[in-house]
Amino acid sequence: MNFNAECVSRNYGQVLIFRGASSEPGEQQGAWWTNPALMLVRGVGGSTGVVSLCATRSVSSKYPKPTPRPYRRRLFEAAVAPVLPEKLKVCTPPVFRRGVELEYDEVELALSRLVKKWIISEEFSVLGVCQYLPVPGRTLWLTKNQLRMKGLEFRSYGNRIMRKVFEGTPLSALNPVLVQTNAMLFGKDISALKTINDEAEKISWLVPLACVADGRIMSMEEVKQFSKVPSLANHRVETVQILSSQLEQLSRTLDSQSHQLTYALDQLANRTS
Repeated sequence: MNFNAECVSRNYGQVLIFRGASSEPGEQQGAWWTNPALMLVRGVGGSTGVVSLCATRSVSSKYPKPTPRPYRRRLFEAAVAPVLPEKLKVCTPPVFRRGVELEYDEVELALSRLVKKWIISEEFSVLGVCQYLPVPGRTLWLTKNQLRMKGLEFRSYGNRIMRKVFEGTPLSALNPVLVQTNAMLFGKDISALKTINDEAEKISWLVPLACVADGRIMSMEEVKQFSKVPSLANHRVETVQILSSQLEQLSRTLDSQSHQLTYALDQLANRTS
């Protein structure tokens, strides 16, 4: 029995049309790719036939199966729909949205004032801005305690809060660095720069971007050059040596100039006499 058949299957809003082939022996069977469903097959010329289908379909995890809302929820919404007011759709322009994003609510303003007061009261002189990557909670708390024992305070308040804290100060130049998720490392001594550089090399999920020491913004290349010295005492010794050498050179220059001036005056006096 030769016939051509069409099967229409509705699957997630799409209409799929399949064409069948002959069911007689010796002829190739038609290929069907669809879910098992009740289908009506009608041959050309009024002939009918029975087609047995058994097909499988692979489901991707990227497209989860749609699940409707619970029946009780839908029943409740349908019951209260006549009482509830209609929702008005408002189209906000992009410019207005950007302005709303720059505004701060009362909670954010209070938190920014609290953070600024805490930084001033603790007398932090070193700040490290780092990129904060995802990390498990236990690892985060363990690292915070380890950094605290080494004189560093790990804090993550969010970029909006830190921009508000830095507003009106020279540290507002750090705003381009505050992107995505950032963490702040606070230290009270200049030696914290070396600690930040050494600890950041050990922590894979913490990437330092810039540092601030006594109000001066330093790049990580400068911090690495600063950290190559074994101790800060060497920096102090080098500074004293440089200053003392400059003073000695200045005194020698002044002495030579005074001697030359005295010799020149003596020569002029001898010539006039």
